[in-house]
Amino acid sequence: MKKQNAVWITVSWILVAACMAVIFALSAQVASESSELSGWLTRLLVGIPEAEKYVRKAAHALEFMGLAVLFFNALRATCGYNRPCLSFILTVIYAATDEFHQLFVEGRACSFFDVCVDSVGAALGIIAVSVLAMIIEKIKRRKLQ
Repeated sequence: MKKQNAVWITVSWILVAACMAVIFALSAQVASESSELSGWLTRLLVGIPEAEKYVRKAAHALEFMGLAVLFFNALRATCGYNRPCLSFILTVIYAATDEFHQLFVEGRACSFFDVCVDSVGAALGIIAVSVLAMIIEKIKRRKLQ
């Protein structure tokens, strides 16, 4: 394996771990801290306090969309080809463990619905990155012709 490839693989997995650490840290916030953060963001983006629930669900989806894309990239770098199903499965497993972790955080709860929202975000991220990868491959093939 070339040194450049080894560096790229290492960086890819470090980004996955960093994203997982950020998600873990956000999930470790007690309910009042988490509500304060999403409430502030809601007022900034939407201006309607009642929209907090939707902002929180969108944040869930976006977090796990990012994690799925990072898993996709790391697995592609490691394996040399796309592994969308494995990327999705690993992301959903992490989403489930993240919800389980929240059982032990004051004022937080484990929600199957949140795992579903996270899974939708992961699926959308993998679809987007898969389409992008196909487009890039087609462009590369055309240049070789």
